[in-house]
Amino acid sequence: MPTERLVVPAALAGKRLDRILDTLVEARSRSQLQKLVRRGHVRVGGKRVVRSNVHVDGRVEIEIELRGDPPAEPPTLVHEDPAFLVVEKQSGILTHAADRSHGESLARQLEALWGPLPRDLGDERPGIVHRLDRETSGLIVVARTPEAMRALRDAFAAREVEKTYLALVHGLPREAEFEITEPIGPVPGKADRQEIRPPTGAKSAATRISLVESFEHHALLACAPHTGRRHQIRVHLAAHRLPVWGDPLYGTRSTRPLPNHVPAPKRLALHAHRLSFRHPVSGERLAFTSPLPDDLACAVEALRQPDAY
Repeated sequence: MPTERLVVPAALAGKRLDRILDTLVEARSRSQLQKLVRRGHVRVGGKRVVRSNVHVDGRVEIEIELRGDPPAEPPTLVHEDPAFLVVEKQSGILTHAADRSHGESLARQLEALWGPLPRDLGDERPGIVHRLDRETSGLIVVARTPEAMRALRDAFAAREVEKTYLALVHGLPREAEFEITEPIGPVPGKADRQEIRPPTGAKSAATRISLVESFEHHALLACAPHTGRRHQIRVHLAAHRLPVWGDPLYGTRSTRPLPNHVPAPKRLALHAHRLSFRHPVSGERLAFTSPLPDDLACAVEALRQPDAY
């Protein structure tokens, strides 16, 4: 059985095993990694473990056997055009892999299904003109020709592409509609995290928030980012005490859990719901929508029940 060996860096010392694996093993979702642990495919310091919530010291070697992990679900085709595709990315898969990663990614799935795509941005990003976080599901437009790729990239850069996400969050907004405009940048010393008003590297960011549905202690929000900063929606909502359900980076310990009978989504409850842009050849304005996936829809339906809390 192929085994990958990882050394826990000092920056992750003392963290939970599932968090460490999620950071170091890029091509697998957290739920897939937890399943490997439960099945006994992971050793920490030479000892087999079956629980993901153990804390691991720095510089300890982790061995993870990767066979048996279920393949990521293929993307769902929403629209096919000679110039581009619109697909639904599944939660738990990278939009594109990093140079050092050999695992599955949406970009690799796309080429396997639809053939070669333009590589203007490198071999690891065929056809990719924008990204979704690994745990975010929903709509992505993918270029099929170099001309379409340039046109779509220009449209994103000019902020002509309209995007709307649906987010199940902890807490209730004070207003039915509002805009968050705090600048965003990296947290010093933590490359994987962003924050509002960082001491250096801040960039303007704007997100329009609309209340879709409210429950006693949670809400379903529509989030329309005007800019495209990394983790923008997650950072903005968390800063306003509305963290997205299942967010390991920006959630807080004070959030109220979902009621016991509500099927809690086992991932980030953020979905790219609507995407609108001009056709890269004809210039016609197009719009595509994707309903909430089953796990998020089931949680919302349960929260609607009179006895939810």
